[in-house]
Amino acid sequence: MMPPAKIFLLLIFSWAVFPRPLQAREEPPASPSWPRCVPARPGSRILFLGNSYTFFNRMPAMVKAMADTKGLRPDVHMHAAPAASLQSHWNDRRARSNMEGTAWDFVILQDQSATPIRAPERTMEFGEKWCSLIRAAKGTPILMLTWGKRGASGTPDPQEQKDLLETYLKLARREKAALAPVGIAWENCLKRHTDIQLYQTDGRHPTEEGSYLTACVIYFTLFGKSPLGLPGRLSLKGTRLSNLPADRARILQTVARDTCRQLFSATAGTRPATAGLQAAALSPHSAKSTRKTGTGPLPWQRTYILL
Repeated sequence: MMPPAKIFLLLIFSWAVFPRPLQAREEPPASPSWPRCVPARPGSRILFLGNSYTFFNRMPAMVKAMADTKGLRPDVHMHAAPAASLQSHWNDRRARSNMEGTAWDFVILQDQSATPIRAPERTMEFGEKWCSLIRAAKGTPILMLTWGKRGASGTPDPQEQKDLLETYLKLARREKAALAPVGIAWENCLKRHTDIQLYQTDGRHPTEEGSYLTACVIYFTLFGKSPLGLPGRLSLKGTRLSNLPADRARILQTVARDTCRQLFSATAGTRPATAGLQAAALSPHSAKSTRKTGTGPLPWQRTYILL
């Protein structure tokens, strides 16, 4: 029998001469898919809650007009005021009571443009409150990822857009809310089509083209349908909402479709084109509008439109 000392030396020699095989490289954990929702059914009740980024050019009415051309006939409402935030909406007693007293299948939440950048904890706090209230009423919250102010290159300011994305994705992940990638579509559009003006001269608010692109992204997010082929000239109840030539509208529709399709089709294990930030998939919610609906317009101090 070989002495123990020699066995030990032999083992050391074997390890040195015949090193252990290389271990397979450990893969990073798979990224959850982009937060999205089960498509809205015809007749769904939809509420937009936001400020001028939402109500400029009657963007929610554009979404309804788009859906109406496809026979979806959603019941769309808007509850918005200039410079309003999720916090100011929450602190308005009437806003919450109207939310609690009316059945909404989907509620699209848009915070004040700078809050997710300068005070993300406030967006998180009041976004969570709203999402909880919406889910308690059996509705689906959808967050509207907005655009940063116009940067030096004409596209959204890179740092602002990064901060907006991070805050909204974090909130969507935590609250299992869907996320409409409007700001990403704006960035994609302005990088590819320098002749298109999405910003007003103030470098913040949307032009008609900006609101139309926003509506296309929300249309895709809500209904799961490509906006390609929708009219560029939209009207609702005799009011002209947009007057875009077909070729111009098609460019915006294509950007919205490509942006949403790339993000929404990303599965676990793939990274969406959003600086690698992660988001959780949304638990499906069917939105057949069969619940009791509210009667009459909601009271609001500045802007409330019953579409």
